[in-house]
Amino acid sequence: MNRHISIIVIFMMSIGIFQGCSLVKDLTSMRNVQFRIGSISSVNIGGVSVLNKRKVTDFSVSETMSLAGKVAQQSLPLSLTVNLEARNPNEAGENAISNNTIATLQSLEWRLLIDDVPTIEGVVKGPISLPAGGSTISIPIATEVELFSFFGERGYSGMAKLAFALANPGESTVSVKLDAKPMIQTFLGTMSYPGRITIIEKEFK
Repeated sequence: MNRHISIIVIFMMSIGIFQGCSLVKDLTSMRNVQFRIGSISSVNIGGVSVLNKRKVTDFSVSETMSLAGKVAQQSLPLSLTVNLEARNPNEAGENAISNNTIATLQSLEWRLLIDDVPTIEGVVKGPISLPAGGSTISIPIATEVELFSFFGERGYSGMAKLAFALANPGESTVSVKLDAKPMIQTFLGTMSYPGRITIIEKEFK
């Protein structure tokens, strides 16, 4: 009888060790996932596209009147899509579903920083599979920021210039960042990524 109990205990301990190793592999895989802001697109200010615009006088008469009406009401929403990119650099093994090569992003809490000013926040909901091998997964995040709430002191011209800069990132020093907290799905459930990360426009490391 005691022998049978010992065998059961050893068996259960073996399962625990195996699961612990699997958890470590899951967390290691998630730590290796790389994030960056690939691009900014669909930039609109007050419902008017700023694509190919670089100064206030580039707005048409009707666009200027529309924006003037919103400014008079102190409401000037800036909408843009932050194209987040994620890459799992782990080498793909022979077992395509091995826990140490596959990362699953369950969710990602984020806060948008424009010129280092914290603005809106939200959550990307998964699950999003990030296969090994270095392929890039694009995760578009549609956002809308009320400029008067965060940049009203810059005035209409300053807020418009901010929108122009975001639409033409290669011509400006305006920065866009995501303060983020990824979550990974493991066999034990959803687990928090260790610490928050700052995601910027850069090359993958």
